[in-house]
Amino acid sequence: MTHYISIKEANRTKKHYENFPVATLIFPKDERFAATLLYKFARDCDDIADEEKFSKKERIKKIRYYEDSIKSLPKKNINRPTFFIDLKKVVENYQIDLNLFHKFLNAFKQDIANPRYDKFSQVIDYCHLAACPAGEMILTLFKQNQGEKIKYSNHLCICLALIGMVQDIKEDYGKKRIYIPKSYFKKFKLDLADIKQNNFNDNWENLKMEWLKKIEYHLNCGKKLTNVTQGRLKLQIKILVLACEILIKRLKKRTNLFISAPKLSKFDWLLMLFRSLTKL
Repeated sequence: MTHYISIKEANRTKKHYENFPVATLIFPKDERFAATLLYKFARDCDDIADEEKFSKKERIKKIRYYEDSIKSLPKKNINRPTFFIDLKKVVENYQIDLNLFHKFLNAFKQDIANPRYDKFSQVIDYCHLAACPAGEMILTLFKQNQGEKIKYSNHLCICLALIGMVQDIKEDYGKKRIYIPKSYFKKFKLDLADIKQNNFNDNWENLKMEWLKKIEYHLNCGKKLTNVTQGRLKLQIKILVLACEILIKRLKKRTNLFISAPKLSKFDWLLMLFRSLTKL
């Protein structure tokens, strides 16, 4: 496969995923490159959704450019930017379902519209658009995208998304994104002003513990993926499961998430790799 994306650009893409690297050295070279390219697509569109210097109308127009580019991938003999030349090769070589890209794009359009979710089930629906396609794409790269594997992968991706939401409450608030549903604001008597003032009080602590129960449910369902996958993909999933378990443990400790949410260090990743290898 000829690679048009630069090494510098690929590394920049991977750095956006501090907690959950998606294209590690565990993957074979071609699959590692393909995963990086797929996440670059998601990262670039997510950046568009965050561009507050542009109006919502302008951002939607930019997202539609990506929609049109994805729709045109099956066509031959048309001029494309080098990124989409590479993406077309990845899609064709690995037979990736184009609907997965459109799910991502629908999630980004939701982010631009900045909806407030009324209930938790709507947040989960959003995760099925914004997170689950990533897992199915990775399964596809390894030809392991079958029924129960996709089901378990979806649970794991939802777990990862929910962890990101509780880690990034303050950051998302700055982007005018609020993933905590209105029903939870009412149930736990939350106030948006607390986020701005870094006031992580008992009400927010109670919300966090309830949120962690949801995360643990999806993790317990998703970790079954390690039992039905093989090879390097299995190892990568084991590492992700360990990462989730570590972050859940750290999130359970009383800390002001508006000031400093727990993250994973390079040492954490090395330790998880070692633990995963010794359990093979």
